[in-house]
Amino acid sequence: MRICYRTCMNTRNLETLLWVIRLGGIGAAARHLNLTQPAVSRRIQELERELGGPLFSREGRVVMPTALAESCAANAERILAEVSLMRMTASGQGVVEGRIRAGMSEVTALALLDRLIARLSESYPNVVLECDVDLSSRLLGKLARRQLDIAFVPGPVSIPGAVKTPLGSCTLVWMASPDLLGGRRALAPRDVVELPIISLPHDADVHWTMMKWFEEVGVQPRHMSYCNNFSVVVSLVRKGLGISLLPQELYRREIASGALVALPGPPLVRPDYSVVYLPSAEQHLLPRLAAFATEQALFATA
Repeated sequence: MRICYRTCMNTRNLETLLWVIRLGGIGAAARHLNLTQPAVSRRIQELERELGGPLFSREGRVVMPTALAESCAANAERILAEVSLMRMTASGQGVVEGRIRAGMSEVTALALLDRLIARLSESYPNVVLECDVDLSSRLLGKLARRQLDIAFVPGPVSIPGAVKTPLGSCTLVWMASPDLLGGRRALAPRDVVELPIISLPHDADVHWTMMKWFEEVGVQPRHMSYCNNFSVVVSLVRKGLGISLLPQELYRREIASGALVALPGPPLVRPDYSVVYLPSAEQHLLPRLAAFATEQALFATA
């Protein structure tokens, strides 16, 4: 008995699947692909026969992807990206051009961006990196809406189909100017909350870490100020205007020189950082950029 496996799945059908999902309908996908609606429907039906199940269901006029379609979408993006790169290599095109919209938390930008730009410029000098520095929750929202191509963020990621690669972690510690501490090198939790505390906004991961710490040690802050710019927070701490949670690895030099004091105390959660992207046939360099990032030690230059 001879068993045959069909392996000639048409990449055009995969591309059609992705555009129906992205644009939310067969008509919109047909217009984008410059096809008739029956042609798009035939491609989807052919793919359904190959995959063995329905890819879309209708809710009124809205076409909704099934669980099968959503599970196939990430693989389809990856396959099409590899095919695009293979065609470029086979055609002898030596120049890779375009732009990558990258999102970074301020900590990852301070720790990694300079080396990432240098590495990308060395390998792909005609690719432009556009960097959006923001809070991680906002960056992940932009990534999910495909307003960003890739994000470098702390904390958990729950975007369906996203590819996530660990970058490392850091140690958050309370830091202050020696002028604010008046010669003290250690503070009890009740002493910490007597000082002015400077925090990032309420939707920042580090703010939630800070509030959880207060809860666990059984104290409440008396005076908190908020700033949405991490570098400004650090500047205010350096000037003795308050105390804040900062990544120890990023400020080793300041701690060693005595410009900042890292206070010992109850342990805090170590934020895990990762590079995250949604596979895209149009952005075949995203796996390369993620690989460039993982080649680096996140806080190597701190």
